[in-house]
This record gives sequence, structure tokens and C-alpha cells, in this order.
Amino acid sequence: MAGGYGDRPSMRDAPLSGLEIWLTGTPAELDAATRALAAAGRLVWSGPRRALTGSDAGRARLYLRLTVSPTRRAARAADTGDSGGATVLPFPNRLSGGAA
Repeated sequence: MAGGYGDRPSMRDAPLSGLEIWLTGTPAELDAATRALAAAGRLVWSGPRRALTGSDAGRARLYLRLTVSPTRRAARAADTGDSGGATVLPFPNRLSGGAA
């Protein structure tokens, strides 16, 4: 194709760096995965969600790029509560016993 524009690298493009990840799942799964990955590093780019069709209807695809430190983190203490392994966040206005 003579004279047409191709998607080629350009010297003006910013260099790509960091961890690149394609996620596929339900919107709730994508939200949870994005939060978990952002906690593990620094989210540098999040592309638009693309709805899937056919047998994957109700699911979406998402591209993320993040920077992750190669240093090892300290191990977290084992959870001894009855939260089933979930982390309970200490919200400042949270009442003990349930109702807000």
C-alpha cells in the first residue's frame, strides 16, 4: 500500500516501560484486579474497557501498564480472624457491631 500510514514505531514515541497486562473478566473482576495490581505497583496507564461479545457477553477486556519494584516486600502476618482471609480495612467512622 503505497503512501498509506502504517502503525510503525516513531522516534517521537515515548519509550514503553513497565509491566503490561491484558485482563479479561466481568466488570467487578476487572475492578478488583486493577485495585490489587495498583496496590502492588504504580498504575501508569489504563486503556478503555472493550466489551466482549458472543459466548463472552457480559465480560470485558482491559489493558494495563504498571511499574513494579523488583525489590522483595516483607511477608505479611497471617490472618487469625474469621474474615475468611479477606483484609478488613480500618475505616475511621466504622462502628463496631455492624450498623452505620
